[in-house]
Amino acid sequence: MVSTPKVIVVTAVFAFVLLFPFIYNAVGTGMFSEVKRPQVVIEKSGQCIKETGYMRKHHGDMLEHNRELIVREGKRDTVGLSTCRKCHSNREEFCDRCHNYVGVFPVNDYTGCFACHYYPKNKKELESARK
Repeated sequence: MVSTPKVIVVTAVFAFVLLFPFIYNAVGTGMFSEVKRPQVVIEKSGQCIKETGYMRKHHGDMLEHNRELIVREGKRDTVGLSTCRKCHSNREEFCDRCHNYVGVFPVNDYTGCFACHYYPKNKKELESARK
């Protein structure tokens, strides 16, 4: 017959060995630390076409809808990427920073908007494009 203290010690050691990788990763990667929101750099200050909260939530839908109007129906007077680039000229500091923060990668450079439209990723590309 097995004594009760031995069962408790063996169970505790087994639980520790089983849970150690999870605890180690949670503490080591800062899982319990506060994640800071990205600081977004806007080249030109002013009013966007919609309020900030709306744009954060619906900008992808707006761009997709306007793409359909421009490409399928030929309506060039709608708001598109060129309108966004007037204030948000640096894609790496604006688009990519927020998308990386929330873990959303809706399109890539080969199949999405940037397959056809040039949008500078960083200041170096922006400066070379302006020359």
